[in-house]
Amino acid sequence: MTVSGNRNIAIVGVGSLMSKSLAIWLASLGWNIALVSRSEKNLSSIANEVHQAQQGKGGKVVYRAADAGEPTQLKATLDWCVQKLGGKLDVLSYNAARVSLSTITDITPDELEQDLKISAVGTLIAGQWFADGNANVDRIAEGEWPVFLVTGGILDKQPEEALASLSSAKAASQTVSRLFAKALPEKANILVGMPLISGRVVSRGDEGYSEEFDADRIVAAVFKPFFEDREKRPEGKEGWIVERVL
Repeated sequence: MTVSGNRNIAIVGVGSLMSKSLAIWLASLGWNIALVSRSEKNLSSIANEVHQAQQGKGGKVVYRAADAGEPTQLKATLDWCVQKLGGKLDVLSYNAARVSLSTITDITPDELEQDLKISAVGTLIAGQWFADGNANVDRIAEGEWPVFLVTGGILDKQPEEALASLSSAKAASQTVSRLFAKALPEKANILVGMPLISGRVVSRGDEGYSEEFDADRIVAAVFKPFFEDREKRPEGKEGWIVERVL
């Protein structure tokens, strides 16, 4: 199945290698893309790469720095994405997180609260915002459904001692996502997808790089099926796979 182009997506947490690869792949198909990251430092260069990948297909590429851990700021930024792209979103991808070493015996309440706000509360705010009239449901009659994608891993089942705060926050985020997966199809005509990566994603050539967890390979193996399966669904959520693990 060929994924339709000329669609709108906002990617929150584009600083990750996976999100960058996702944006570049969708740009090659002609999607309109809004990129959101906490740091403005790399946003411009990432946006340029994404724009180059469009190869003259004419899709929009916009970007804005925002702290996903601040609910008011996150909602305002998502509103901005819809305005700049000129229409509601077909897909909202949430992959914001703070990766920092911590142990359960030394982590401070402030650290855990910060990570919970970014990973779990951010997922909550993004999902509620998407369901509040910001998802493009106009093509459902043709079998094409909007999707809320929340990237995760297996830290909820296999927490890392050296990543105590992130493990806790991701476990909360994935619980929020699974609850959305139960509620949103009926309440908002939105499907929920959870691409779950069981290994470390490192740039090619850097220490710890693994071909198995190459960002482009992950996009092809785990993300692409969600985009293919969201189309041509006359039965709605029937047969929809929420979690895909690599």
